[in-house]
Amino acid sequence: MQTLSIPRGQVAIAAGHAAADATELVLRARRGDTGYGICSTAFLEYAFRTDSYRIQVVFDADGSWSYVLDTVLMVHGRSEPFLHQDRNTLFKVAEPTPNPLVQLER
Repeated sequence: MQTLSIPRGQVAIAAGHAAADATELVLRARRGDTGYGICSTAFLEYAFRTDSYRIQVVFDADGSWSYVLDTVLMVHGRSEPFLHQDRNTLFKVAEPTPNPLVQLER
C-alpha cells in the first residue's frame, strides 16, 4: 500500500499484492474508487482531473530499485487523456545511521 498527499490538494491510496520474495510489485489507484482511490480539490477536478495512478517497482539483484510511475490526467480543454510518466533508478550509497536518540536509549 502507498499513501500520497500532494500539497496542491490531492490525496491517493494505491494498493497491490506481491509475494514476500517478489522482485516486482505494482500499486494502483483509480478516481472514484472508495477503497484505493484518488481525491482532489474542486479546481483540480475541473482543470487537471487525475483518473488513474500506477507505480511499478522492480527490485534489482545489486540492491538498487527502479520505478515507473504512470498518471493519467484529463486536462481541461483537451478531449484525450494525458499520460504523465516518471521513471528512476535508486542506488543505496551507504548504510543507514540510527537516530541519535535511539542510540542514547541503547
